[in-house]
Amino acid sequence: MLKIVRYAPEAWNMLQGVFCVYKPADMTMNHLRKVLIGNLSRDLNLLKTRPATPMVAIEGSVTENLVVKVTENYADHPLVLGPRYQPKDIKLAWAHQLDKNISGVCILGVNSGTKGTHKVRESQLIRSYIVSGQFGRTTDTLFNDGKVIGKSTYKHVTRGRLMRTLMTIQAGHQRSALHFLGLDPQSQEAYEALSADGLVRPGEKSPPLIYALKIVDFNLPDFTLEVSCINENAVYLQHLVHDLALRLKTTAVCTQMRCIRYGPWTLQHSLLHKHWCLEHILDNITHSKPLFKDIMPKSASLVMLKNEQSKEL
Repeated sequence: MLKIVRYAPEAWNMLQGVFCVYKPADMTMNHLRKVLIGNLSRDLNLLKTRPATPMVAIEGSVTENLVVKVTENYADHPLVLGPRYQPKDIKLAWAHQLDKNISGVCILGVNSGTKGTHKVRESQLIRSYIVSGQFGRTTDTLFNDGKVIGKSTYKHVTRGRLMRTLMTIQAGHQRSALHFLGLDPQSQEAYEALSADGLVRPGEKSPPLIYALKIVDFNLPDFTLEVSCINENAVYLQHLVHDLALRLKTTAVCTQMRCIRYGPWTLQHSLLHKHWCLEHILDNITHSKPLFKDIMPKSASLVMLKNEQSKEL
């Protein structure tokens, strides 16, 4: 049941938690934070704010009757102090920093919810990206907006060769995940770790790990991949496209990167730019509470397995 809030202090008390927005491309995280804080402070000031605190004054002489008067306190008047809610009053943090060239799902925490972003970050949730590329050229930045520094042929690249190369890369990352445990890939312990119910995630910060690579579209020279990974950034995804092309004896450049999933949050949970206002953010915080409670991995993580091994020793 929706609740209509018209009193600013009540809305301020509700503005605590984690929410999800859709970050556009060509927008930095600092600019996104500035826009959100500005919109929130604007909408809070449009609501009914608390009145100025009255000033109590005692007048008269000690030898005579003292008179207590309540007068208007100009030191607490909005015309003197400015708006009740200012951008510096709102705390806002993100769980994972998205590069300027990446669009998509972005998890944020407001006020006391900034602590929740630390929990989201420490949970090592899997992020999925739609990464688009183009065969036949490469740039100095490995992205579409860079200066072209090389061209090559790509007619020999087929969907089957691309699929086999992706499977090779994915298998290599699965073996790399076992190195954080110091396990032999042929041992029983490694088999139990890989056959656990769910994905085995490292419990501490590690290099980027890829869990799944899938072809979404293949139409030479353009191609689109779905990449599920952790601890990645924009530079790593661009290098992934570049290294993939080198394995296929050609060159490629990344043209687009879009985050479509962050743990339980998907594009359906994300607020578009036109919905970055107090009303929709409060509603999104309510819908994100059950998702936030379920972010801890149910399957064994590498840090859990590592602790069990240390106990046995």
